[in-house]
Amino acid sequence: MERLIVVSNRLPAVRAARGVDVPLPAGGLVSALIDAFADRPGGLWVGWSPQAARRGSSGRVNGIELRGVALSRGEVEGYYDGFCNQALWPVLHCLPGRADFDLANRDTYFAVQRRFADALESRLDSDDLIWIHDYHLIALGEELRRRGFSGRIGFFLHTPFPPPDLWSLLPDSERLLAAFEAYDLVGFQTERDATNFCDCRSRLGSTDANADAPYRALPRAGVFPVGIDPGAFEPSRTASLRPRSLGYLARLVGGRRVVLGVDRLDYTKGLLERFRAFGAFLARHAESRRKVCLVQIASPSREGLAWYKRERRTLEELVGRINGDFGEVDWTPIRYLRRSLPRETLARIYRGAEVALVTPLRDGMNLVAKEFVAAQRPRDPGVLVLSRFAGASETLDASLLVNPWVVDETADAIAQALEMPLEERRERHARLLAVVRDHTAASWARGFLGALAGPAQRIVAAS
Repeated sequence: MERLIVVSNRLPAVRAARGVDVPLPAGGLVSALIDAFADRPGGLWVGWSPQAARRGSSGRVNGIELRGVALSRGEVEGYYDGFCNQALWPVLHCLPGRADFDLANRDTYFAVQRRFADALESRLDSDDLIWIHDYHLIALGEELRRRGFSGRIGFFLHTPFPPPDLWSLLPDSERLLAAFEAYDLVGFQTERDATNFCDCRSRLGSTDANADAPYRALPRAGVFPVGIDPGAFEPSRTASLRPRSLGYLARLVGGRRVVLGVDRLDYTKGLLERFRAFGAFLARHAESRRKVCLVQIASPSREGLAWYKRERRTLEELVGRINGDFGEVDWTPIRYLRRSLPRETLARIYRGAEVALVTPLRDGMNLVAKEFVAAQRPRDPGVLVLSRFAGASETLDASLLVNPWVVDETADAIAQALEMPLEERRERHARLLAVVRDHTAASWARGFLGALAGPAQRIVAAS
C-alpha cells in the first residue's frame, strides 16, 4: 500500500511536545484524514506551522509524522494574508469587487509553493501518494513535478471554482490554470465547480504557460462532496423520540422561537443580507415580534485584514439598527455572538432551533447545513433554509432553497419555515438526513483516495 502524504496550508491544531504521540480531537475533516492514514502506515502531513521556527519542524500525532513549514512574517503577509485571501478567495467566490491584486503578493505566493516543495522533496519516494488541499497550494504539484516526482498527486479544492470570465481576472491566470496539469486528479465539491473548471481549461488553457514542464497531460476532474461525521451531532435515540420542548436554546432566549445562524465572520457568508432579511420578516409579520429571535453565532476570522474589520463594524451597526427599530425592553430581535463554541454546545443549539439560516453568497459546501440536519430530532425537526449558492444545495434539495441576494425571498422563507406543518418538516428532514448519512467525511476521503490510487486515466495532451 502506498504511503499517504497530505499537504495543507496549516497543520492540525494540536499541543504536543516534539516527538510525543497524542490523539487528535474526533470528528470533522481532520478525523476523516486521520482515518485515511490508518490504511497507509508511515504517513506524513506537511503544513505551515507558526511553531516550526521556534520548536522545530517535526512531531507525531496518531502515528502520523507532522512536518511544519516555517514561514517568515513577510511570507505570511504576502502569501496568506495577501494573495490567498485578497486575490484568490474573492475571485473563487465570485466576488471580484472584494479583490486586491498585488503583484508582489503573487510572487510571494509562488515562492511559498517552493518552500513547501523544499520541505517535501527529500522525504518523497516514487510510490508515495500525495494529496494537496485547497487554493493556498495550487502550484505545489507543478513544483514537485519540476523536481522530478513522478508518482500520483491529487488536489482537492474546498472552495467554489469560478467561471472563465472571473478566473481570468487573476494575475497570471493562465499560469495558475496550467499548474493544475501537474495533478492526476483534481477534486471539486459540486458539479458546477467541476464544469467551471473544465470550461476554464477549454477556453483559457494555454500550452505556453507550461511549455517547459516535464509532463504533458491533463488531469481528471471529479466531484467529491465533503461531509461530516453525523454521529457526532445526532441526538441519542431517546432524545430523538421526544417532541420538542423548552430546551437549552429556548431557555437562553426566554422561551421564544429561534432562527439560527452559525458562520465564520466572513463576507462570503452573507450575514449582512441575512440580517436585512430578518428585519424585513419582522416588518412584514408584526404578529411574530416578541415571539421570534435570530441567534447568530459568528466565529472570528482573519481579523487582521481590512475587509474583515469593515465587515465586522458594518454588521454590528446593522444589528444595532434592527434591534433599535424593533426591540422591546424584554425582547432583543437579534442575539449576536462573535465567538466560537465547542461542538457539543453547537449540537445542543442546533437541536433547539426551529429554523437554520445557511445563506452564504457563495460557498464550496457549507458543513453547518449538514451539522444542523444531523442534530435534529426526527420526530420534531427544525427547517433548513439554504442558499442556492452553497455547494450543499446540490444534494440537500429538500431544504427551502433561496437566493440570498434577494432579501425578500429569504424573509418569505423564514415565514414559511416557521409555519411549516409537522408532517412536511418530518418528510423534508428524512430526505436531508439520508443524504448527510450517505455523504460523510470518511466516505469523501475514501472516495477521493480510491480514485487517485486507482488505474491511471490521465489524458495525454498533444505536443
